[in-house]
Amino acid sequence: MARQFIYDSVGFSEATIKSGTFSGSSTKTFSDTGGIASIERIADQNISIPITASSFGQYETMQIDLGSAQSSNAIALYHTSADTNDLVMYASNHATQFTSGDSVTTLSTDHPANDWNVFAATVSSKRYIYIYNGTANNYDYLSEMIIGSKYTFDVNPELNSKIGEQFGTDIVTSYGGSEYANKRHAPKTTWDFTFSHILSTQKTALEALNANVQDWKKFIYYDDNAYHYVRLVKPIEFTEVAPNVFSANVSLREQLA
Repeated sequence: MARQFIYDSVGFSEATIKSGTFSGSSTKTFSDTGGIASIERIADQNISIPITASSFGQYETMQIDLGSAQSSNAIALYHTSADTNDLVMYASNHATQFTSGDSVTTLSTDHPANDWNVFAATVSSKRYIYIYNGTANNYDYLSEMIIGSKYTFDVNPELNSKIGEQFGTDIVTSYGGSEYANKRHAPKTTWDFTFSHILSTQKTALEALNANVQDWKKFIYYDDNAYHYVRLVKPIEFTEVAPNVFSANVSLREQLA
């Protein structure tokens, strides 16, 4: 599998999120009863704190109001412990209802602990996302979600890409020259890589990432081996090296929570 970015391209971080239940079979009517405690944790850009345990029971439902009709192709879930329940996803333009024709996908793979699970989830111009627990057990340990775009690199970066670490230690030197260290956090991995020759289609894709996440939305970088929660260190810069051919530099910093 090639390298990928998975990021919020639909305004998920700014969405209004409610929880409740639904009634009905072919047409399901959502009721805002607030059953899932601390539901806001799925969109707070913090992967360390899950929703309240045992509050996401069978058929408890999330309603995500994106504010306007949006299109996406992926959803990513992060769990602080493993969970094997199924989530069922619908997308609708109705503020209280979704039907069998609004079905998007079932998120049914075993969800790993302390890692991302990414699913294809194609939504075409819908405002409301409905997600409910389809298993007769509590759905626990979900701490973060991303709905948006999965971009698979058209070409890989140059071989001279840099991977390093940003230390989280403060060094204080005394008058006598002794050094004292205060470790504030674990080191953060950094990536700096360059695409030397990309066409306008890949430039457009990277510009979309740039515009949507900027330097405040966290997103996922898949390095062809593992998922990393990251932030852009600086805006992606493009240089035209030939007519309609560009180079681009991307700098990322790992996020610990």
